Amino acid sequence: MRIVVIGAGIMGLASALELVEDGHEVRVLETAPAPGGLAGSFDFDGTRVEKFYHFICGSDHVYFKWLRRLGLAQRLRWRRTGMAMYWGARLHPFGDPMSLLRFAPLSMTSRVRYGFHVLSARRRKDWKALEDVPAREWLLRGEGEEPYRVIWEPLLRQKFGEEADRISAAWIWSRIHRLGSSRRGFFQEWLGFVEGGGSQAVVDALTGAVRSRGAAIQCEAAVEEIFLENGLVVGVRAAGKDYPADALLSTIPLPILVDIGRNLPEDYRRAATDLGNIGVRCIVLKTRQPLTPYFWINVNDDQLPIMGLIEYTNLNPPDAFGGHSLIYSPQYVSSKDAQYRRNAEEVCQETLEAVKEIRPEFDRSSVVGYRVFRAPYAQPVCPVGFSRRLAPIRTPVANLVAGDTSHLLPHDRSISDSLALAERLVAAMREVVAERRKRIA
Repeated sequence: MRIVVIGAGIMGLASALELVEDGHEVRVLETAPAPGGLAGSFDFDGTRVEKFYHFICGSDHVYFKWLRRLGLAQRLRWRRTGMAMYWGARLHPFGDPMSLLRFAPLSMTSRVRYGFHVLSARRRKDWKALEDVPAREWLLRGEGEEPYRVIWEPLLRQKFGEEADRISAAWIWSRIHRLGSSRRGFFQEWLGFVEGGGSQAVVDALTGAVRSRGAAIQCEAAVEEIFLENGLVVGVRAAGKDYPADALLSTIPLPILVDIGRNLPEDYRRAATDLGNIGVRCIVLKTRQPLTPYFWINVNDDQLPIMGLIEYTNLNPPDAFGGHSLIYSPQYVSSKDAQYRRNAEEVCQETLEAVKEIRPEFDRSSVVGYRVFRAPYAQPVCPVGFSRRLAPIRTPVANLVAGDTSHLLPHDRSISDSLALAERLVAAMREVVAERRKRIA
């Protein structure tokens, strides 16, 4: 079959590789100048750097399988990491039992309640019983008012804004559970990365494998229209050119899919945009000196305009980046919000002022460069009852299979989960193929 795949991110590339190995004629169409999507990288003064930070956890078993398949398993590296929280004009170590016992913003009773609740969540295997419970209710019941106000409420508000009170407890559980899988013993967190390129190494390996098996990957080829005849996809138009198709597999955000698929059934169009999605604006700072010993700092302070700092070179060492440190600071905001569109210089100045508050000894002259990246659909909203509202992967159009990050819920975005979703999309496409063969027979 002639199968068109929309999107050359990790999900689209993995789907394309599976389908071309099944013997189909596969064409991948991508809007951007290069494959990769949110896992792509850019040239930062002669060094390849990820646009958005990535890390690997101990539970990312699908990722491990694909690294073996792509010949990259020997490049997987693990490193001890730490986290901290900025609260009350102070930077507090956080994220391990000893730091929790010393965490001054909480009373001793609250520290104990928080610790036991997190430990219980780590041991829980199934999220389904939490799907219909609001995160706020679950956290208040398990930990009390003080931990919720200090730790969780800022996270939910910064991530989801006005939607914060609707978020399902399953989403919080998933974050706790995934990071908990990266603990060795009870005390120390270890995270992983792919040496020699990070996520870009995976993108390059997938791209090479797809092309070597005869599939086409066309970049700067934004799909403008999906053609339907008798209720089936017969082709697409991309960058002014028409491509016939026997089936279509989409990995782009569903709001974009329904925009270009103007003739898709109305019930599906509503379902595809029901949950909502939030954009991200992320700045990458390159500095001569490290900022802190921590990989991750949560900024739970309403007086500062940033929600966190991720010092990526405390995971993937500075040697890979010419000896420089890399610091990311994401801001989750609707793509329709003026904050999303702020120019890069303003974003940089605002971020550096916040960094100076957190680390007064920080020397702004140590910043040798910065870049700002944006993604309009980066964080799907995960409300109570989310699974009953998800658009089906097998759409009402019999030969159209579509999935995006909303289908990862309650899990947050990760390369491992994107690869797992690619496998689900391919399984659905194999059903399409089988049904077509049955009709022909």
